[in-house]
Amino acid sequence: MDPAGKTAIVTGGNSGLGRATVEALLAAGARVVSLDIGGEAPAGAEGIACDVSDAAAVKAAVRAIEGPIHILVNCAGIGGIGPIATEAEPGDVMAMRRVIEVNLIGAINVTAEVAHRMTSNAAEGPDEERGVIVNACSIASFEGQQGMTAYTAAKSALAALTLVWCRDLSAHHIRVMGIAPGFMATPMVSFLPRDLVDELLKDAEFPRREGRPEEFARVALFILENPLLNGDVIRLDAGTRPPARTSWAGAPQE
Repeated sequence: MDPAGKTAIVTGGNSGLGRATVEALLAAGARVVSLDIGGEAPAGAEGIACDVSDAAAVKAAVRAIEGPIHILVNCAGIGGIGPIATEAEPGDVMAMRRVIEVNLIGAINVTAEVAHRMTSNAAEGPDEERGVIVNACSIASFEGQQGMTAYTAAKSALAALTLVWCRDLSAHHIRVMGIAPGFMATPMVSFLPRDLVDELLKDAEFPRREGRPEEFARVALFILENPLLNGDVIRLDAGTRPPARTSWAGAPQE
């Protein structure tokens, strides 16, 4: 799908991976709407304040967008770290629930509304395509670290749902793909000490550095433009396989 002239929704589009994706889509000629709970949308994009974990808010936000919606990139997410239990007390289940509500249920809420809209799009191109959905997964989808109950639960589920949604929507000529980044230089992890960042990156093969948000965005556009990419998750992690634990007791992955 050529994004030029198409309408795209990016959740979490005011910062991090989402913001880079909004900017890349704008540069490619798309009309872009950012759904985010805070911050400002990039110049040239439309912004709608929306808590994606709130189904009613999502429904209202999507209904406010006029015309066909062709592209959805699910980037909204929050970090969270903590053990399932210690000798002192059980883990903070309410905090874990919030991570899952935003990172997983939020993507489900938005995808349900937007995919429904996509089914009525006019079929375009030689493959008669109607829409493309891209999920921001994580290397935690596959190798969760110590203390990452909620984050891993949400991201591994989102990776698994990528194929399920592909199968749900294939009859409507809507593709669904995922991208699983490793450690990315975004505001969500900007507070981490350099020593911890170095430890998280030590098992990367090449290049041994943080990923850049624009690298995620380039993969998202690559997915849009290649119609055979469907039902799978692309790792974007320089060959990293994260350690089971770190000396800092773990940290969120993007």
